[in-house]
Formats: sequence, C-alpha cells, structure tokens
Amino acid sequence: METVRKRSSGISSNGLRTWGMFFLLAGMLGKSILQNGLLNLGAVSFGQLLEQMQTSRAAMLYATLALLLQAMETCAVPIFAFLLVEGVEHTSSLRNYALRVAGLAVLSELSYNLATSGKLLDTTSRNPVFGLVVCLVMVYLYQKFPEKNAPHLLLRVLVTAAAVIWCSMLSIRYGNSTVVLFAALWAFRGKGSFQSLVGSAVSILCCTFSLFFMAAPMGFLAIHFYNGEKGPENRIVDSLAYPALLLVVGAAGRLLF
Repeated sequence: METVRKRSSGISSNGLRTWGMFFLLAGMLGKSILQNGLLNLGAVSFGQLLEQMQTSRAAMLYATLALLLQAMETCAVPIFAFLLVEGVEHTSSLRNYALRVAGLAVLSELSYNLATSGKLLDTTSRNPVFGLVVCLVMVYLYQKFPEKNAPHLLLRVLVTAAAVIWCSMLSIRYGNSTVVLFAALWAFRGKGSFQSLVGSAVSILCCTFSLFFMAAPMGFLAIHFYNGEKGPENRIVDSLAYPALLLVVGAAGRLLF
C-alpha cells in the first residue's frame, strides 16, 4: 500500500479545510445574497425568472453568477470527504470523533437555515455536515465486515446504498454525493494519486445527483498538493468556523433584503 509522503511544501490539512470553507462561502453567498436576495427565487416562479432575465441584464448577470458560485460550492465536497478519511485514519477514537462531527452538525443547523432560507427553522433540508455524520456511521458498519471476500464487499456496497437512501430521506445537502465520494476515497485510501483519480471520476458520476458536480473535480487540485501534515490547529476555531460563517452570511442576507 502506498502511503502519503510528507512534504515540506504543499497544503496541510488545515489549509485544505480553509479551501473547503472558501468554496462553501462562495455557495452560501450565491444562495443567500443572489438567489434569495437579488433574484428573490423564493417568491417568483421559474417563468417569471426567465422573463426577468430576458428584460434585465442585471438579472441575467446575477443568475449566471449564482450558478457559478453554486458550482464552486461542490468543490468543497471532495475536500471534506478526503479530510474525513484522513481524520478517521488518524483518530484514536472513532466514537469521540463521530460525536464531535455530530455536535458540529447540530450546532450548524440553525445558522444554515438562516443562510439558505432566511428562517431559523426550516425542515426542507439539512446542512451538509450531517452527510459527514452518515459517513462515519457507514465506516463503523464497514468495520463489522473487514474481510476482502465477496460477501463482505457486497455488504459494504449495501451499507453504502443504505447511506445514500438515508441522505435522500433526510434531505441532507450534498449528502448523496458526500457518501459516494467518501466510500470511493475510503476504498482507495493510501493509494496517493490513484485515489484522487478515482475520486475525480466519481465526482463526475455525482452529476446524476446534481449537474453542478461537473466542477467538483477541481477540489482534487487542492487535494493533490496535500503534504500529509496537520498544520496549525485550533479545535475550537475549527468547530465554530462553519456555523459562524453561516451566521454572518445569513445575517447579511437579512439586513440587505
């Protein structure tokens, strides 16, 4: 098995997390400011939007930029799926790691609702961190079938399929794609560039869930420069960064519109 070679240069796991947060910020700005604010998609029909775009160059510009930002957001999915694989590989307790991620998912939900819909309570979708929680449950079940024989491989496939179904039932944002990407990266962990190649191919297959995933392989450009190092780490800052980012974007959307 090929191991990750540590390099003095490149991007640490903390640097990868920063890139992932940047892509998430792009998507949240597109959703909160452009789609919900300037285009007011929650109050107009698709036909009305097309009419606006035909009569207003500004509306056409906003819609185009919103699409680009949403495509950029998908680049965060492979980054955080990869970081989750690394986290599971290096954690001393899968249970405690899963509890921390689950806590972050719960903590982020209200600010996620505010950023995406302008409401604190919204049952239409769950924030993407819940997709990572599902992946951790999936890993726990994988460990129940460790052998590389056909029955165990089949059981892992069934576990992955069940995880995809649960993400759909819970309406987790990018949950299906996160599960499928994580499963692929987990299966080829330690394989270096081949892992990224497989991940990029799976990202394209995720277009069956959302066409915006045509841009997702770009996330593997950042992963390519991963140097195997943790980098500067502050667990409190890392835990609060995402909900704080959502809160700022949601508050900005409320104040501006």
